[in-house]
Amino acid sequence: MMNKILASFALVGGFMLVSCADTPKKQDNDAVRERAKTAYAEIKYEEEGVQKADVKDTESAPTIQISNAKFKTIPTVLVAPALTGKMNASIDVVRKNPLAKTAMEVINAYLTNRDYKVVSLESQAQLDEVVDLQSSIAGNDEDLAYVAGLSVGADINITYSGSIQENDIVIDLNASEASTANLLASESVRMKNDGSESQRVLVQKCMQQAIVGLENKVREKLAAQLDQGVQYKVVAHLTGEFTDDQAEEISNMVSSQIRKKFSKMQVISMSRNTYDLMLTVDPAQYEDAQMVYSVFYEDLKDLAKVRKQNITKKLIILEIQ
Repeated sequence: MMNKILASFALVGGFMLVSCADTPKKQDNDAVRERAKTAYAEIKYEEEGVQKADVKDTESAPTIQISNAKFKTIPTVLVAPALTGKMNASIDVVRKNPLAKTAMEVINAYLTNRDYKVVSLESQAQLDEVVDLQSSIAGNDEDLAYVAGLSVGADINITYSGSIQENDIVIDLNASEASTANLLASESVRMKNDGSESQRVLVQKCMQQAIVGLENKVREKLAAQLDQGVQYKVVAHLTGEFTDDQAEEISNMVSSQIRKKFSKMQVISMSRNTYDLMLTVDPAQYEDAQMVYSVFYEDLKDLAKVRKQNITKKLIILEIQ
């Protein structure tokens, strides 16, 4: 019977815990908070804020000191499968995977209960839009979660996967900055399956331990980052017929004058025709991506025409004509 269960989830040597939700319904944070109470019935909290995971493993589960770092604004977290490229076929598979759904529910419940705003790729239409956006700025080899996080305005991306290896259940989590795709932390948990509990309960307990460990590694970093300002990625393409002198003048305007308008500008790369920039801005001065875009539009209007190609919550793609 166990072999039949494993075979039904077989994907590259094991079942992949890669699900968002079975139906493309918008997530309600209040409802998630209610589910969090149920999902974390096995987790015990001490008065001092110390958490003990009620898990079975080859070694006793460690006692984890919960981070108390405070956020000035509620961070947005994108939770997505640890897959790359076009995952249209995979999304249908994971929607039918009950263990993957359990893993996603545990992550969402924990993060929502810890005062994060959680978003997930739920509908095929939304997924298609993100894949198209990915192809337009990064090609097909980039991590889908990176571009998806930018499109939904995430501050941090969490990707997850899992597998059954002989008698062990293994969970892997990664957290990265949404704006830069830089890896912040990873967490991996392996738990023995001695047959005394169902796979669903074991996956739940394993993921509970993993997400607690991961969040404690990144919470203070994220709080400090958000205190500095809101990050936006700007990709600019020179599409007009500019001379080398004109292109140089536009480049200098961006890297010197426009830079002064924001708290920080980091040049990821800058060639003659393409600028890849990371901006940190004061949210009190620039409320959204459209206001950030207007700075480029106004400051470059004497040198060239600036046109928006695509603007999402944290990603601005523009053309300089």
